[in-house]
Amino acid sequence: MATPSQPQKAPGPKAAPAPMAKTLSCTGCGGPLTVRAPGHSLTVACPACGAILDAQDPNYKIIETHAAKTKLRPLIPLGARGKLRGELFEVIGFLVRAAETDGEEFRWREYLLFNPYRGFRWLTEYQGHWILAKAASSHPTEPPGGAASGEPHTVSYLGRPYRHFQSAWARVEYVLGEFPWRVRVGEQVSVEDFIDPPRILSREQATEETTWSIGESVEGKALWAAFGLKGEPPAREGVGVVQVSPYTAQARTMLALFLLLAGAALLAQILFTLLSQNRLAHEQRFAYQGGKGPPVPVVTAPFDLTGRQANVQVDISTDLSNNWVYFNMALINEATGQGLNFGREVSYYSGQDEDGSWSEGGRRDEVYLPSVPSGRYYLLIEPETSASGMTYEVHVRRDVPRFIHLIWALPLVSIFPLVFWYRSHRFEAQRWMESDHPISSLIRVGKSEDDDDE
Repeated sequence: MATPSQPQKAPGPKAAPAPMAKTLSCTGCGGPLTVRAPGHSLTVACPACGAILDAQDPNYKIIETHAAKTKLRPLIPLGARGKLRGELFEVIGFLVRAAETDGEEFRWREYLLFNPYRGFRWLTEYQGHWILAKAASSHPTEPPGGAASGEPHTVSYLGRPYRHFQSAWARVEYVLGEFPWRVRVGEQVSVEDFIDPPRILSREQATEETTWSIGESVEGKALWAAFGLKGEPPAREGVGVVQVSPYTAQARTMLALFLLLAGAALLAQILFTLLSQNRLAHEQRFAYQGGKGPPVPVVTAPFDLTGRQANVQVDISTDLSNNWVYFNMALINEATGQGLNFGREVSYYSGQDEDGSWSEGGRRDEVYLPSVPSGRYYLLIEPETSASGMTYEVHVRRDVPRFIHLIWALPLVSIFPLVFWYRSHRFEAQRWMESDHPISSLIRVGKSEDDDDE
């Protein structure tokens, strides 16, 4: 959410004493009032009656009276001091703002921090997500070429692009403490947020003034430790506008793991290919003559399968045309008589129609027999077909490298990166759900599944 970003005063010399807090009585209700940044604050809101006083007036004249229906207690109390980014800041102001988007109202809380040498900072909290912001050192610029078609508008700040997240009218609903501008309950300003997680660039535009602030996501626990607060910070709900994605730090590790596993699979395939025999053990041509009666089986000449136990490729090619043939086959060990039975069907049809020539099937087929021990073998072949005649060739190869293992390995090693990519994109989809540019293709996933990513 946008934060009011008024210009900071330049750091003064270290020897200058810090302004002393003033304790006085509210001119409206007489209640005690503390001004923690005299000389810097323009207004101060009474915690008792809600009146807003002119902090520059010697008599602290009342600018506006406002009776708050509900008195809110800041999570970080006024006067609390904490060291942020190595600098000590004191909480001097607190306000609640609201904005309406698509008929839904959102409220967030802002804490004004002050250091007499470093100026002002803002802590913004929405649904347990915290942003520490300060005045931008310069106005952002439009990047060359602008945003791509269909993409959110972008601006550039200090060389980094920031994507438009949301535009809204922000309304002040509650004020407590002091501020360096004349804040009033009910005042509205136009705000725009541009993000580059974990950073946010916010523009706030009043009638005649435009200010920019630059902020960064901070952890609630770090703030509680910095300010010495008891208990725990409010639990986070959903995904914050610039919440650090838990997947960002893991992205390189996941990519490195995928490349390592894919490289190992590829290396294993290369080694297997280099070490394979890929040797032609036997080839033979046969002529088939159809006729009545049962098919007559044929037997190849014996051949040797040498080397380690490995696969055997049996390749069959035919001169079929507009017909089919089924080969009942068996690879039989000549010494033991044990065989491996298998079968292959070959069919090929072609012709012409009004769309031109066409073909279906093929004239050849192949089969791989895994883990065949070395020895002397022969093939028993029994063709079944309606063709009156044909010729066919049988080629037997030993220890043939196959890429099917690599084809299966790559999807397997891709499972974890794909799951990582999905969860990362679901996280981003949930981040952009409340923006002006929701990622619609993943919103339903974020809504329908329990989110365990925060």
